[in-house]
Amino acid sequence: MSYTRYFLVPDYYTKFACKCGDCRSTCCSGWGITVSMEEYFSLLGRDCSPELRRRLDTAFHLAEQRSPEHYAMVTPRFDGHCRLQADDGYCMLQRECGEDAIPAVCRYYPRAPRLSPFPECCTSASCELTLELLFSDSKPVEYVPVELTFKLTEPPESDFPADRYISIRLEAFALLGDRSRRFSERVRRLVCRLFELDCQSASKGSDAEPGVQLVLEFLSDLERTSENLKSLMPEVREYYGSHSGSEALGKYVAGLDVKLEKLFVNHLFYKSFPNSFKSAENHLCEEAMALCLAVACTRLIAAARLDSRIEIPAVSETDFVDIVAQIFRVIEHSRFDECAVRFLRQKGMTSPDKLAALAEI
Repeated sequence: MSYTRYFLVPDYYTKFACKCGDCRSTCCSGWGITVSMEEYFSLLGRDCSPELRRRLDTAFHLAEQRSPEHYAMVTPRFDGHCRLQADDGYCMLQRECGEDAIPAVCRYYPRAPRLSPFPECCTSASCELTLELLFSDSKPVEYVPVELTFKLTEPPESDFPADRYISIRLEAFALLGDRSRRFSERVRRLVCRLFELDCQSASKGSDAEPGVQLVLEFLSDLERTSENLKSLMPEVREYYGSHSGSEALGKYVAGLDVKLEKLFVNHLFYKSFPNSFKSAENHLCEEAMALCLAVACTRLIAAARLDSRIEIPAVSETDFVDIVAQIFRVIEHSRFDECAVRFLRQKGMTSPDKLAALAEI
């Protein structure tokens, strides 16, 4: 199965090409990658060299809960890397058998194509090259039509009204792109607007207050099922034992507000905002809740990691890129949004003012 369309893509998309062996944190490492039943049996029967055959025979195991789409999982080496990855970082399967031989998840990551309500495609901020391209200049993200072909089954159609989708999207991007205001103020204005569009009043909510400890509690809940967070959280907890917020981030990241703008505009486009919560009532309020907690988690973790490296002569933009990519492995490749909304509702954090305050921590 394949389909070809003109897709709306971010302007950096045409420059994107996998860094392969030059990648500092490859997508082959630290992921619970699954392949379909068709792909699994195709790999088992592939004609290849004896060395690749030995690796293929040990590279996958059957998933505990199998479906035709998620049938087998990659079995990593002791160091977390895929068994098909060569010493130079390249995929042995792709090198010997060609790109069409590798599973779709490997072939298309970090791309996320969709056809409805409009054909769109974006790359995830969990990929360091996405961030490097985003941060390579200070120009606002623009979108262009590009003809693309994907050898995939066509994704299901959305019933979200197309005119409402584009109207909300454009207004949200304009609010986040208003560089006459600080980024946290832009988030606040967007949150209030989403509540207004959802016809939700600005209720007081509970007596709980937004703060570092609230965000750390949420991250601790996610940590139980995230290897990426498990490696980050000890240092983050230690840091916030003596710090009250992410104010240090601005010392290390030049043009921070512009970078946050471009990062989160890309994030909203990637996750099909405002259609992320496809079956939820008051879904725009839930979009606002997920966004605010994503901003808070990004700021707090990045500040802790960068400020803890003060003994290094200089914190580089590469350091910022690497930590943001690791954070977005959680934000864009887990049930982060769903967990964020559930957590904030449990805490009574449902008013626009309290939600927007999370972006300012």
